[in-house]
Amino acid sequence: MPTVENNLASFYIADTGQYSVEFASSELWKDLLRAQNFDALTLFVNPPMDPIPSDAVLIEEEITQFDNVGGGQLARTLGGGKYYFSAAQTYDWGQDVVYHVMDDTEVYFEQNSYVKARIIQTKQKVNNVLIRGYGVLDNAYPPTEYDIPGESDDGSRQAIHILGKNIEISGLTIVNTNKECGEFGYALNINANWAPLAVSPADSLGVFEAGELQNGNPPYKARPAHCQDFNMDDTQNTDFTNCPTSQNDGAKVSFVKAISWQMGQDGINAGKYGTVTDSFVRVVDDALKPWDSGAHYERITVWQLGLGWPINLGWWGWTQDDVGTTVENIYLIHNQNWMTSNDWPTTKSGQCVVGGVYGSSSVKSNYRIHNIFVETACSCAVGLEINKAAFSRHLTPDGCVGSIKNMSITNMFFDEEFFTAGATRTNNFLRGERYPGSLCTGDFEGKISDLTISGDVNGRALSRNDFIVPRKFVGTVPNLVFESVTVDPPPTTTSTSTTSTTSTTTTTTTELPPTTTTTTTTELPPTTTTATTTPLTTTTTTTELPPTTTTTTTTTTTTATTTPITTTTTTTTTSTTTPSNKVTVKIVIETPYDPTQVSWKVKIGSTNIATGKASTMTSTNSGYETFVDLDAGITYKFVVIDNNTIKDTFWEVLRGGNVLVDGDCNCRRIVRYFTL
Repeated sequence: MPTVENNLASFYIADTGQYSVEFASSELWKDLLRAQNFDALTLFVNPPMDPIPSDAVLIEEEITQFDNVGGGQLARTLGGGKYYFSAAQTYDWGQDVVYHVMDDTEVYFEQNSYVKARIIQTKQKVNNVLIRGYGVLDNAYPPTEYDIPGESDDGSRQAIHILGKNIEISGLTIVNTNKECGEFGYALNINANWAPLAVSPADSLGVFEAGELQNGNPPYKARPAHCQDFNMDDTQNTDFTNCPTSQNDGAKVSFVKAISWQMGQDGINAGKYGTVTDSFVRVVDDALKPWDSGAHYERITVWQLGLGWPINLGWWGWTQDDVGTTVENIYLIHNQNWMTSNDWPTTKSGQCVVGGVYGSSSVKSNYRIHNIFVETACSCAVGLEINKAAFSRHLTPDGCVGSIKNMSITNMFFDEEFFTAGATRTNNFLRGERYPGSLCTGDFEGKISDLTISGDVNGRALSRNDFIVPRKFVGTVPNLVFESVTVDPPPTTTSTSTTSTTSTTTTTTTELPPTTTTTTTTELPPTTTTATTTPLTTTTTTTELPPTTTTTTTTTTTTATTTPITTTTTTTTTSTTTPSNKVTVKIVIETPYDPTQVSWKVKIGSTNIATGKASTMTSTNSGYETFVDLDAGITYKFVVIDNNTIKDTFWEVLRGGNVLVDGDCNCRRIVRYFTL
């Protein structure tokens, strides 16, 4: 237990791990303003690491080491051999630089080294790459040239992105201190299942853009796979050279710290058969991304900032089986997505601890997510939907999305009741694909089947009553089971509070016997603090314990501004016999509020072609469907107007089983266009 004397807090740390010392009461984490401007001391207690090999070559700080690979973008290839970054060198060139690793490349970071660069290999699959050390890799600058395939990683802002097998990354702290608003990316990404093998120079298809899979339907471009079973256009991949085949040669990630204040910067994805252990993730987007078969994530501490899922189950993975991944013993010390979960994503589910808006053609099965310990405010436990109209998606050639089968999400422990800023909806939500096409059968109906959930919410059981499973689509979630939590060993990290005359101290500490211990003493800050964003500083304490790396971070969390989310029900007009040059479309408008205040229009220019009102949602009526006959070959304007005081509308326009336009909005007026 911590002790507080005057301005000093003291406590024992008896084992390796990732800890956060916080001078705050638990109520601060429900205060939108204060929680975004908050000082914390994060302590990373690391195990001993082997010394850097004596034959490793020093990586010099001179800019002459780099080649200009186009448009001023600087890159250097580190071929097979051993290299190291020195703490005595200044690795800052005032612009983005990239190091490329090859087969049998070892890169060491001397303790306290600080390198403003990225490490990339996406134009070939490599074997035997080691990146190790208690230094810092800072993704500090935007790419000088946005899109140079395989050189600047297509501008997608990965700090580390490597394709291949036998890849090990240990000890590294990965940060993003770029002060400009950058593109989406990752701290650490191995064998990304949504990205192709880079073709360098770009071929006739041009540079790969993630936007090809955002609001995009098949057919897709013939982008080459790296280790996916199929290419992006669903032709068979035939080259699996240097692809992992089991956890033995899958990626190994340990004692890594991924920290970013950049919107849209994800945490860690270790790819197929990857293993991630004993790490720390604090990002403003999805923290852990178990999107591939045979992966294992364990003993990870997550501080989720104001956007994203702590455990995201996927968006747009290419077609392949996704089987048997485990995620366990995850310590979610803060889940600040309660700040934006009421408004994002712009569909029914919020940003919960586990979930996503699944738009992948991969069939996901036999996942086991177990022992998730959640401290302070949290919006919801599970928010999962399957949607062939997901913003980011990769569908089968027939326009189908994969099902999620035989998944267990069990032993979730929440210290507090669920909390969401401006809560106008319940975010625990489950729904499969609503309108699978006629060719979407079996595993490609997009169902969430045989899902088992258990949890404890501040002493009460997590139950079916905590969830929305829309009555109209309850068949898309067959065999849903809720169980009681089991008695597992207590987590190795716990939160305790000690009050002094100056402040309240929340500390995350271990309760193992202090046989060999280090005592950490820290001066309490003033009760009023102002946060700034600065690079990390790293120091080390030497005791009988392994070296203790202490990182102090002061942050400002960025809050997402996105279009809101909603719940449900619909409108009116009529349809008669369809002439041969007509196309019948179905229009759905849903609102939980006054349907007479919600209207829709289909227009050509300023002329109304069809109009209607929303119907209300009741326990027996889950939505109203209106059929309208429109001329083929015309581009139409679709307008929804919500005059309710509280605005919350869901809408769809469908042709057969295909969604032409859809969305959720808390706004007064929305305009979309579609062509028949």
